[in-house]
Amino acid sequence: MSDGSGQVFLCVVFSLLLVLLLVRLSRRPPRYSLRARDVLKGHSWCSTHSSIKPSFCSICETLINASDGSFCNSCGVSADSPQCITASDVSLPCKVITTRSTKHKHHWIRGNLPLNAQCEVCKEECGTDPQLNDWWCCWCRWCAHDTCVQNVNEVCDFGKLRQYIVPPNCIRLKYSRMKQHLYIKEVLKPNISGWSPVIVMGNTKSGSSEADAVLSSFCSVLNPAQVIDLNRCPPEEALEWCHLLPPDVTCRVVVAGGDGTVCWVLTAILKMKFEKDPLVAVLPLGTGNDLSRVLGFGEGQSWDADVVEYLQQLATARPTLLDRWRVHFTPARSLNIATREVYMYNYLSVGVDALVTLNFHRARQSPFYICSNRFINKMIYFTFGTKDVLERECKDLDQRLELFMDGRHVPLPNIESLVVLNIACWGAGVRPWTLGAGGSEAPKQSFSDGLMEVFCLASSLHIAQLQVGLGEPIRLGQCSSLKLCLKREAPMQVDGEPWEQSAGTISLTHNKQASVMMRETS
Repeated sequence: MSDGSGQVFLCVVFSLLLVLLLVRLSRRPPRYSLRARDVLKGHSWCSTHSSIKPSFCSICETLINASDGSFCNSCGVSADSPQCITASDVSLPCKVITTRSTKHKHHWIRGNLPLNAQCEVCKEECGTDPQLNDWWCCWCRWCAHDTCVQNVNEVCDFGKLRQYIVPPNCIRLKYSRMKQHLYIKEVLKPNISGWSPVIVMGNTKSGSSEADAVLSSFCSVLNPAQVIDLNRCPPEEALEWCHLLPPDVTCRVVVAGGDGTVCWVLTAILKMKFEKDPLVAVLPLGTGNDLSRVLGFGEGQSWDADVVEYLQQLATARPTLLDRWRVHFTPARSLNIATREVYMYNYLSVGVDALVTLNFHRARQSPFYICSNRFINKMIYFTFGTKDVLERECKDLDQRLELFMDGRHVPLPNIESLVVLNIACWGAGVRPWTLGAGGSEAPKQSFSDGLMEVFCLASSLHIAQLQVGLGEPIRLGQCSSLKLCLKREAPMQVDGEPWEQSAGTISLTHNKQASVMMRETS
């Protein structure tokens, strides 16, 4: 072989190897860096305006005015003025995220003990005097009198929640000079029986805006690095925890939010392509919370949710699988309109109920929307639903739609909405598939059987009848694949996220299953 042909051969081989490498890298999900807060720069301060008990300043020891004070959501240190905040940052160390110590010691905080606190030494009530006295550990929650604290074993075992906590001596950090941030580099496995850490996520800017207080509560009982605000980083970055934990450890993710936030995290898990998906549990903070109801986590929590009780109850939840459906949109006119895909976990609808959701979404985006209360949100929903009873913007929807279930064309009656269900709940707790006389004869429904349930609604008044149990839906049946041909623009929503859908084809196909946790209800 001549030198020239040999060089050509090597170039071809090198090019093929480069192409194969690029293809392999393109299939590999991107890795993210998980940021950590530098506790040496001070405490994580929050306002005390929502506190349900009086507290005293950790520096000057005066009673704090609830509207003016601050507290650290990680360690519980309190301050009543900017001067005391500065002094606390300098003289009172915060709860550490990482340490090189092999033995973890108690982190004692003076005063402001939890309600009904009991001394671990003498078993007497403590923290009852109206002043800054007695002590409590911000890790294990042990309490002790001023006179008893010296008799407590200095080694902390992290208390009742030890199986959920990532100990500081198991976390290794690295510092990026370029980005000037601390990042979690490695997580070691502690010597704790049944260790299965919990990673908590919530979006403080969505839903009823109660996630801020709930995330603060989780910071106080877990390692603060385990609690992530999705308003500050995407769920993919938060889910990097699942890559950092040892492979033989089961990771559980608690999503504090509404259905939209939960589905956002479930889709992020799909994109991360884990070898073993984390188990997702829900702490419901949204308006409808239909997925939470189905999984046994209740219809909704408030800002003062007892996160300790929630984590203890999480031990009784069992893993289960939730069907995931790929929703593919193909526009009728391809000019400058790209196809797109989303994923459905709860339900999809076209028509009047999507219109009500869309109007509420627009109202919530308005600068005049200042009430982020679940009850107020439901009243706004009711207002838009009542409005459409008169206006009937989605009448004769059947003239705009063609439905195909498992490839079979299904004629539609005169309707104003078409709904596709994956779970039993819809519309903030309504279970439409089993309503009415026809509910007992309807095919069995399950969120893990690879089937969707399809039904229609005649009007907004029909929705109201279902809400109070005085009617039943127009059932069309179950299917494993579905296609909707939309002839004109119509309001649409998937898992509570609404928009105006242009004319085109909407296809639903099964796409694996999500790993979730389900709590049995009595």
